[in-house]
Amino acid sequence: MPFYYYAIDPYYIYLVLPAIILCTIAQIAVKSTFSKFSNARSTASGAEAAQRVLNANGVYDVRIERVSGNLTDHYDPKTNIIRLLDAVYDSKSIAAVGVAAHEAGHAVQYAKSYAPIKWRTAIYPVCNLGSRLSLPLILLGIFTGFPILANIGIVLFAAALVFQLITL
Repeated sequence: MPFYYYAIDPYYIYLVLPAIILCTIAQIAVKSTFSKFSNARSTASGAEAAQRVLNANGVYDVRIERVSGNLTDHYDPKTNIIRLLDAVYDSKSIAAVGVAAHEAGHAVQYAKSYAPIKWRTAIYPVCNLGSRLSLPLILLGIFTGFPILANIGIVLFAAALVFQLITL
């Protein structure tokens, strides 16, 4: 029996599989680069670097706080706070400075009313859900023969991809 007998259009595989592979390669590259530069030293800590980025752009009303967890560094526009992991907050590695400067950059984007950051915020809830549920729904749709699940997974994956493109 051909593959599409199970109600999955083979074009989904041609379109979705390369996107999944590309996203996986991107995640591996980010982790590898972070690991590589975790050993390179900077003169400033992550928190100091974030403060310098804010000051250089005339943004003085953003607080910088510590947060626990794994990959939980973020800027919260609702409270106007940059939250950095302890390892990033105190670290004087180039990787930590890069993460902190990235989060400070989001605060600057909000302060300057940068349009794409507003689009990013508007679609974040759907994209967050999409990034967590897309692959399981696609696989569930393929293996159970319910193409609607795979279609929903593909739409959620596409939303997450749009979110990433806007972020870039």
